Amino acid sequence: MDTNYWIALKKNPDLFKEFYEVCSSDSVEVYVSYGNFIDLVKAEEQDIMSKIIAAIADYCLPPTPTNGNEYRISDNPLSLIPDDDFRRFAVKQTQGIGVVETLQYIFRSSNWEPVDAFEDGIEEYRDLIQEYGYENLKGLAFKDHLESQEDSEKLVLHQHKLDIVEYVKGEIYLQRFQVMDSNEKPDANDIADLEICTQALLSDCNMLLLESKWVNLELIDRVVENIEDGIKPEIYDDFESVISELKAESK
Repeated sequence: MDTNYWIALKKNPDLFKEFYEVCSSDSVEVYVSYGNFIDLVKAEEQDIMSKIIAAIADYCLPPTPTNGNEYRISDNPLSLIPDDDFRRFAVKQTQGIGVVETLQYIFRSSNWEPVDAFEDGIEEYRDLIQEYGYENLKGLAFKDHLESQEDSEKLVLHQHKLDIVEYVKGEIYLQRFQVMDSNEKPDANDIADLEICTQALLSDCNMLLLESKWVNLELIDRVVENIEDGIKPEIYDDFESVISELKAESK
């Protein structure tokens, strides 16, 4: 779920209690995403957030790799750390302590900032998709997989030959570029949100609590339409609906 909803659990103890109770069912599994980690390393009161995540989340969704035919979830909070060297160091530093303390250590020891080229790259792709269209930009995004046709100079992208991780990750960003206004400025917070969306699809979750902005833009719908055998989670933008649905399913 979007990080704003995790933070809402901190701000509203009654909401936390209700959500905690419904998530305690054996039939409910909650994932905390690397996208949430990106947001929360910049947030306040990380110690409290660590306790909330430890109480609610069953599994972690590690940073999305650039490619691969499967995406593995983890029950270890240290899997949220993107840097291999720091993760190995953190393993030694957190031996023998609990999940809450491990999360607190990760948040206190981490920082995250978008690379300098992020905003320039987003603006460039936004302009390209508006000038040349979605299909042409898709060819550019997956240019390493284009193949020539017999008796033709045209290059063709065989989607079924792409590994699922690379394709879903690329498609999420392409659809984001497609719905950007011509004068819309890139927002570094989008990286966390798009990571959450990518991981929701790769982990085959069946419910996704998203910011209204992405629901209104139908981002997930646009992506799933372009994925063969794509499984679309149910999309929500309010806790009430999610809690009601989970209660109904647990009866």
